Amino acid sequence: MNFYKSLAVAGGVTGTILGAVLLTGLMTHKQTELDEAARSRPQTLRIQAIPVRLGGYSLKYKRGTGDIVMLSVSVTVPGAKEKELVCRLAPRLVSTVTNDVTIRYAETDALRADLTRTLPDHLRRRFNLALGGTLIQSVTVDTVDAGQFPPQSTCNNAS
Repeated sequence: MNFYKSLAVAGGVTGTILGAVLLTGLMTHKQTELDEAARSRPQTLRIQAIPVRLGGYSLKYKRGTGDIVMLSVSVTVPGAKEKELVCRLAPRLVSTVTNDVTIRYAETDALRADLTRTLPDHLRRRFNLALGGTLIQSVTVDTVDAGQFPPQSTCNNAS
């Protein structure tokens, strides 16, 4: 009789342990699927704030030029893998913004008028060219007002 009781207890304990292991495995598998789905969603990331001197640098003074504007640029990429690549290559994007905006705009008013029109699409094309692919889906450009703190970069390794 003791043997059968011990056998029943051992079977119950074994069944409980196997059930717990099975349940843990199913929960982990489900969490992995959720993480993978989250990684494949479009990701929006913000590049460091970029100071730009409008009108570029010149030995001759041009009226209305020389203003320094802080730009906050955010981009949307297809997934987390692309986000890591764009963050790693963020200095190229900063250089692209600095060069293009400096050359294209001499006045703050012209830049502000174009922030939502052609500048984002132009920068999207230039970023994709600089990155060697079509990683960037959309670009948003905002100015940072004087005396305000610029938004923090969401790229940890962007400098």
